[in-house]
Amino acid sequence: MKLKSSISLVCGAALLGFANPAMAKDPSPKKLMEMAAGCAYVVAIAEDSNVELNYGSAEWMGIVRILEERTGMDGERAIKLAKAKYNKRARIMGADEARSHMLNRARDCDREMAVIQS
Repeated sequence: MKLKSSISLVCGAALLGFANPAMAKDPSPKKLMEMAAGCAYVVAIAEDSNVELNYGSAEWMGIVRILEERTGMDGERAIKLAKAKYNKRARIMGADEARSHMLNRARDCDREMAVIQS
């Protein structure tokens, strides 16, 4: 799906910060980048696993790119950090449990993108 506009997208991402209890106290650009990069990563994994989602990793990468442009932060680094986080989870929890968590998180990201798009 096409994004409506970069302004509404970033505003939607900021609103998600207030909707997510962990981010409610600090909806900083850094937290928004972490959320968007994490979603871009897990949604890409879900796509590779043939999970049906309404929004793909391309939409999340769009948010990462917008945040990069607006804040000067490194989106590629944020995605690498998200990947490292999930790799660590796999070492600690086991691959099957980590994969299940990632697919569930991808579904959560899909719902979050629906809020952003509305």
